[in-house]
Amino acid sequence: MKSKKLVVGFTVLTFSALVLGACSPDNKDDSASSSSKTEQTTASSTTASTTAANADVKIADGKTANAEVPGAGTIVMRQLYTAPHGDKSFAVVNVTLDGDKILSARMDEFQYVEKGDDWTGVPNADAKLGENFPEGNILVAKEENSKAYSAMMKDHGGATQTWDESMTAITNFVKGKTIAEVEKAVKDLDAQGEDAKVSDVVSGATFSDTKGYLQSIVDAAKSGMVSVGEKTSNTDLKEAIILAAPHGDQSFATVTVALDGDKVAATFVDEFQYVDPADFGGVPNSNAAFGEGIKDNLVLGSKYANNEAYSALMKDHAKATQTWEENIHAVDAFAKGKTVAELETAVKDLKGQGEDAKVSDVVSGATFADTAGYLQAIIDAAKKAAE
Repeated sequence: MKSKKLVVGFTVLTFSALVLGACSPDNKDDSASSSSKTEQTTASSTTASTTAANADVKIADGKTANAEVPGAGTIVMRQLYTAPHGDKSFAVVNVTLDGDKILSARMDEFQYVEKGDDWTGVPNADAKLGENFPEGNILVAKEENSKAYSAMMKDHGGATQTWDESMTAITNFVKGKTIAEVEKAVKDLDAQGEDAKVSDVVSGATFSDTKGYLQSIVDAAKSGMVSVGEKTSNTDLKEAIILAAPHGDQSFATVTVALDGDKVAATFVDEFQYVDPADFGGVPNSNAAFGEGIKDNLVLGSKYANNEAYSALMKDHAKATQTWEENIHAVDAFAKGKTVAELETAVKDLKGQGEDAKVSDVVSGATFADTAGYLQAIIDAAKKAAE
């Protein structure tokens, strides 16, 4: 492997216009904790003043209090941003529910690493988004980089399983369980003695932070942002989460799609962009090691979790008449109940529109100029789910 060094902090370069167009792997069973070795191989040169300022950064994790959520019989996706493993990364946690039963859970973590041929950056890492990365480093998703990240886990912590294998064990464990049953598993892990194995509770899992990952799933299921899906009695859905770049080159998106047969049952789309912490909250750990060394007072933030602030920006810079959340809900609602072929037809219709045509002529309620891009991202996720 050509590059095995992780970065504790990051530096953000000049902040350009925000709105365009529309707008570790630890193992108790292994010899050592990868959290203490794998992710602390490099110390940042952050100054004390920067660290102090960083500690004042607000966090916007998407936690939604008192959300109205349909009961059993309607598919619901909830998404939350957490810090289940140390302070140098953050996680995107997506849970699909039928009442209080977990049908599926998807989780990915994002961290800065030193550039190398072994690593693949998030979408737009090679464009304007990437200009905000620390010199010589990129932001990566652990799932997409499981091979490289797992090799580092093995080298530094003696891990015997890949990141993907341990994460799959966790998501398989929660599938079909109630939220209360997963909460009990968290308590069981918390009560384990020093010599106990994580796999005694969660079969196949070896992460020493398995409890943190399970707690993240519980938190997302109980208080995550809400996307209401279709009514269905089918609880055996096919699901996938992908990374995409549906809107310009200054952000990237996570897109989750659940299929009921060949039709979209539920979707969840969010984007991440570097923003001003005076008005925006950063992802978890933006006020810790993940956010250290930030230049120009920027943080990586979720548009969904910062809907009010981002929508105000859209209005100021692009005269937007709807909020970001209203637009993405319109896209989600349009996709529900449709096949991939039907969505592909809609994308063609949008791309074939004349200059004076309205996006809402095709997708009711949507005004994003890049609506076709968001639909294409949903199509790509649906195709992956169907594999």
